[in-house]
Amino acid sequence: MQVEFKWDKPTTQIVEETTGGDKGLLFLANEAKRLMEPYVPADNLVLAENVNVYIEDDTGIVHYLSPYAHYQYEGELYVSSVTGSAWARNGEYKVPTGKELEHQTYRHPLATSEWDKAMLTARKDDLTEVYQNYLNNGGG
Repeated sequence: MQVEFKWDKPTTQIVEETTGGDKGLLFLANEAKRLMEPYVPADNLVLAENVNVYIEDDTGIVHYLSPYAHYQYEGELYVSSVTGSAWARNGEYKVPTGKELEHQTYRHPLATSEWDKAMLTARKDDLTEVYQNYLNNGGG
């Protein structure tokens, strides 16, 4: 048996139409951000609300902008290389201690490190369903 494919459209156009292109990726990133929020540590809600969503190199990005976002995401206490304090001044850099952070959970009971992975474990089907509905409805 011999099979031959003849495309009526360029591959890039097929991918764009199938995934919703940049608009679809932005929709998906915003939905991921929404579904991640309960898993983001939220002592004062600054981390959970200081977020930028954008497209970069054909990828939807959810970027947490707070200076301490990396440490919260890693779930490890980092301290000043000079003073050993959790607060670092200008010119100081932070080093990991190996001590696990204890996330405040009174505002977000599901708060954890690596909140994207926690969300995907719990809500991947919800994310997939809302994205499929978006695409089925013509991207908006």
